[in-house]
Amino acid sequence: MNNFFCIFCILLFISKTEKVFSNNLNYDVNNVEIKSKINNSFPDSELVESAFRKAFITFANKTLLKDDAKILYKTKNEIIKDLVLTYQIVKNTKNNNNEFHSIFNIKFDPKKINVFLAKRGISYADISKVAVTLLPILISGKDTFLYNENFFYKNWNNLNKITKKNDELISYNLALENIEDLKYINEIKGNINLIDVKKINSFNDIKNYVLLIIYSTEGKFKAFIKTSIKNKKVDRNINLNIYPEDKNKSNEEAITIIKKEIIQIWKEQNLIDVNTPSFLDVFLEQKKTDDYLKLKFILDSLDIVDSYSVLEMTNDYSKIRLKYRGKISKIRNKLSEQKVKILIIDNVWKLKIK
Repeated sequence: MNNFFCIFCILLFISKTEKVFSNNLNYDVNNVEIKSKINNSFPDSELVESAFRKAFITFANKTLLKDDAKILYKTKNEIIKDLVLTYQIVKNTKNNNNEFHSIFNIKFDPKKINVFLAKRGISYADISKVAVTLLPILISGKDTFLYNENFFYKNWNNLNKITKKNDELISYNLALENIEDLKYINEIKGNINLIDVKKINSFNDIKNYVLLIIYSTEGKFKAFIKTSIKNKKVDRNINLNIYPEDKNKSNEEAITIIKKEIIQIWKEQNLIDVNTPSFLDVFLEQKKTDDYLKLKFILDSLDIVDSYSVLEMTNDYSKIRLKYRGKISKIRNKLSEQKVKILIIDNVWKLKIK
């Protein structure tokens, strides 16, 4: 009787296989600040539309490659409004100049966003905030600077405080001063391009790191970026602007440009192709009566899962078909993060709720 009642309850939940979306950092844009003149009603449509547009541009900059984000800047207000799932006014004050200062939290509808992007052939990046260890090396003329007299080592994180950019996708931990690293860099400074990351002690047992070499010599200003984030390694060279009469401006702008490039690299490695959905059948081992409901809650929280349906159900297991977007490794990683144990034998996925 208990098993029959459990299955009956589960079937009630199966009746709607379309994904119900929960909180998702990719689609939530919080603390959107808008100022407007006071009128007879609050909030008025123009104020809300301004908040929606500002949030939409923030969303585009956060999840899309820079060229794709620019394409969407001119999206009409009525289209943006339709993409909003819900919004909340968390603060509203007025000042002596008869102005409202309002702060909105806005949630976009993941399903509508996916359709919107697919029609335009645009992929989004499924990324979350990540911490990396950074070692910046400055080569100025014939001299090499690692810690002392290295503007980039001293000011990399301070610039965030100046510009008040607290919404970075990547947080940086500067590599601690290390005598062995200093000795190694000095030994190869004539051929710094041949640097072997494996010989950098500061990166020992570090999964996410950025090795940055900045060249400021012979009228040239450029950077070599060597990243390893979530086991994805990318190297890149970029040119930087020089302001001969303002060295600090050159260096500060360089930090901003390099940070944007690192975020671009991180996005490129995590793009979700919204135009090509895939299907995956999984078998859930049901040791407890609520195991399916727990998995359902997890699937509802994954934005790369479009929908799912139960193909077969017994007292011991459920066979579930997932419709998802992106790489299959993403599904595996996201399920593992949610404490779902995965066993793959002969391409058959067996899941167990931990």
